[in-house]
Amino acid sequence: MSVREHDSYLAAIMNAALDGIITIDERGTVLSMNPAAATLFGFAPSEVIGQNVRMLMPEPDRGRHDSYIGEYLRTGTPKIIGIGRQVEGMRKDGSIFPMELGVSVVATEGKRVFVGLIHDLSQSRQFERRLHELQTNRLDLMENMAAGLAHELKQPLSAIAAYINFAHRQLKQKDFSVEKVEELLDNASAQVFRASEIMDNLRQFIARGDTVRSLQNLNAVVRTACEFTDAFAKEHNVKTTVNLEASPDQVIINKVQIQQVVVNLKRNAIEAMRDVDRREMTVSTRLIEGNMIQTDVADTGSGLPHSIRDRLFEQFTTTKPHGLGVGLSISRSIIEAHKGAIWAEPNPGGGTIFSFVLPLAEP
Repeated sequence: MSVREHDSYLAAIMNAALDGIITIDERGTVLSMNPAAATLFGFAPSEVIGQNVRMLMPEPDRGRHDSYIGEYLRTGTPKIIGIGRQVEGMRKDGSIFPMELGVSVVATEGKRVFVGLIHDLSQSRQFERRLHELQTNRLDLMENMAAGLAHELKQPLSAIAAYINFAHRQLKQKDFSVEKVEELLDNASAQVFRASEIMDNLRQFIARGDTVRSLQNLNAVVRTACEFTDAFAKEHNVKTTVNLEASPDQVIINKVQIQQVVVNLKRNAIEAMRDVDRREMTVSTRLIEGNMIQTDVADTGSGLPHSIRDRLFEQFTTTKPHGLGVGLSISRSIIEAHKGAIWAEPNPGGGTIFSFVLPLAEP
């Protein structure tokens, strides 16, 4: 093979290589740059050839590179040469990217030429980062689901305990009412069924990423949710007024999820009135502009602290000493998934009004 053929052969290899190849002399001056390297760094070969290769490096390697070459020439101790390592490169636009750099030394005409093989690690790093995010998100999801499930099951379980406690008190009375005990036990059974529905919803979400929705009358859904917390309200001497007058009130929803929201808001309202003398709660529905129906849960409690008002619906935000801080976050997720909105505002009569809106079903 002639010298010309040999040079043509090497040029063909460099031009066809998928990874970047750059050659430099003993002073760090770029002698050649293949198309892959030009694409990777964003420079035309003519902009780089004849310049010091440190122009393709960010600090601190930019300031140290010449000393690396000098030390190798004096001592033969390699920093990168013959070893390979992961470093950073700098493109023409100033952006930094990760790369794997391997350097070999070729002696030619009594001089040494350094050949750098450059492999872009951007995609692999991006993949690793995405994989890490997915793993982290999965752990977060599991943690949030566990916290949410604990919060949601706590409500029917507390109601079951309250109904059974009331029934037990009735049975201790000499002239107890069989009908009253049966009513209390029926209410406890309804809460057991509700806990089962919550679990079914969770299984549906895990299996399909969504839950079943159907055409419902919102007034009836809210009324049933209010019944779930009647025992809790009576236990805390809260007078409850229910005004469900919106008409029409048909919505396409997951009934159990919307009931969870109403129960969350009612329990929050009841607990907000623990330390006040006037304990009144009003639950109402009304139509508003935009073909929407609004549900309001108003209390006469102590109101919302200014310190948490702006992040009230964020996860793990709570004013309760032993609260998980996930109820309002879950409620917001449910309402927004139903293309609605939820918010809180001060009650003019003292306390707080929690409201959410849902789109009415098309006629």
